[in-house]
Amino acid sequence: MKRVDSSLKPSLDDSSAVTGTEPARPAPHSPATPAGDDRYLVRRWKTRIYRWLSVFAPHRREAIAERYFRRKDAPGPAAEHVYQYLIGSTKPGNRKRQEAADAIGADHFYRRQYRQYLNTAMGAYAMTATQVIIGSGGEAQGHGRQRHRRTFAAVVEQTGSAKPIAVIDAATVVVPLFLPYPKRAGELTAVQRWLNRKGAMPDYYRGLSEGEPVSCRYPAVDARRRGAAGALIETVEAALHNDRLALLALHPMDPDAMGLHITLFGVVPLEASQIEREYGLPPSVLQAHRNAARDTGSLLRFFVGGTEETYTQCSQNLFVKRPGGTSDERPSPSDAWNPMMPLEQLLADQFESFQVTVSATGLPGTSPRNGDRGKIAFVERRGKTVFVLVPYHPGNMVHAHTAKLWSNPYASLVVSDDHHALSRVTLSGPCSAWSHPTVQRKFPATAARTADRTGAKGKSSHEPAYWFVLELARLIQQTEPIRAHRLYEARPPDSISAGGRAQHGKKPDYFGAESVPPYDQALQHRRVAGGRPLDPTGLSHRRWIEAVEADLARRQKHLSEIVAEETAPLEPNLDPGRLSDFA
Repeated sequence: MKRVDSSLKPSLDDSSAVTGTEPARPAPHSPATPAGDDRYLVRRWKTRIYRWLSVFAPHRREAIAERYFRRKDAPGPAAEHVYQYLIGSTKPGNRKRQEAADAIGADHFYRRQYRQYLNTAMGAYAMTATQVIIGSGGEAQGHGRQRHRRTFAAVVEQTGSAKPIAVIDAATVVVPLFLPYPKRAGELTAVQRWLNRKGAMPDYYRGLSEGEPVSCRYPAVDARRRGAAGALIETVEAALHNDRLALLALHPMDPDAMGLHITLFGVVPLEASQIEREYGLPPSVLQAHRNAARDTGSLLRFFVGGTEETYTQCSQNLFVKRPGGTSDERPSPSDAWNPMMPLEQLLADQFESFQVTVSATGLPGTSPRNGDRGKIAFVERRGKTVFVLVPYHPGNMVHAHTAKLWSNPYASLVVSDDHHALSRVTLSGPCSAWSHPTVQRKFPATAARTADRTGAKGKSSHEPAYWFVLELARLIQQTEPIRAHRLYEARPPDSISAGGRAQHGKKPDYFGAESVPPYDQALQHRRVAGGRPLDPTGLSHRRWIEAVEADLARRQKHLSEIVAEETAPLEPNLDPGRLSDFA
């Protein structure tokens, strides 16, 4: 691994279904087009060229966009720029000249929040998160228009006192992997060869990863049951081929916080002793993870990578949750959901899910998909094919997941029912974005179910900008019950989502991203070429610990107060979306 210079630190439907002739509603509060700036002007010839890109096989579109269609002075993948223009071009500007409103809004987001390093507020949040959704894309498979990467996801939770994220410095993040300890002679060597990318996944791990086939209500769907370790192993396998990992850091009990998204590049699995040597860490940094591995009988490894993207999920303030619930609220085994039951029965009680996508070149993303209870996703059937439809109301106009699907039409949706069935189900398959009129035409009953939403100030909510439509190919249910939570009524479902009642204000300034320089795309190319950053002297880590100390102390105090109040109801006049003292 190269040591970088210190200066670098510091398809279901055609894509035209989204970008067709039906005009979408303008996004509220879009920044005005800068005077004399023609980057956002809608030109008929330009729109035709962008739409023409869909004639290429999906896996080729991203490279073409990166080479020819990157928007000047805009960071992020160029595929996002194409989609922002196409979607924004259908939104009316002023009468004298149209403007790609979503491209303007996306650049506003890039300037204010999209970063490649952590600041201390982000770092303190990541270091205290109790749950992380990790996602990655596997090896490319297939040929021509069928070439794609599958998506994989796992949930890493706090184990004992060992947090699911450790931050070494502003540019380096560690994720612990508590893997099953091999049971037979020679298997430990096979596991190490696999992790070193010198051998195939051991048979023992492959069996855990594949799980057991089970009967399913939908004959065309590959349904399986497996333990949480199987999901982790499968996601590790994908990241070994991809070198990139998406993290969504969460804290279900924190009423102030939003999810923090971190994308890592140059990801490698290391032992604790290797990390300590390569980053000059004292043993105390990873001691809690060693203790947790010993107590659980796990094989401890860590994914280590450099930060490629860091930003808040500003459109999703998430929910106020508390542990557990009374015993009479928990389902009996006969009530718990299983794959022989209708999928609608599982989704009918859900208000939260997590979507995982990956671009053709391997850039992964993980985001929440929240909404009113029973309206985060819908199920439709056409013959033996099962479709899962997720309405999308954009919050930042970046359209990152849609751009990834444009180049790699495959996705996963993780549903963690932590309030009723205590079951985690992952739905995967080919996926693309459909316009709302397309869904109205093909699935009118489902489209009509979004018409009765109530938006901000009691007004009728606008229609979805588009829909994610997943053709269900794979359904995996976790064998272990997940940790139970209860939802505080102070922040009911649909009170926070981009298309909901907006009773709780979004907090885009929560992580104070303005303290970090704006994203530098050229710098990121040099960082990736230089490889994962190393610092055996430990100087970067010591400086980070000094810098984050105050924010970390304030956050820990904030969280301890929440724990102390976890049995007390929220005051009626309390806004759970308020900023905490450390923001």
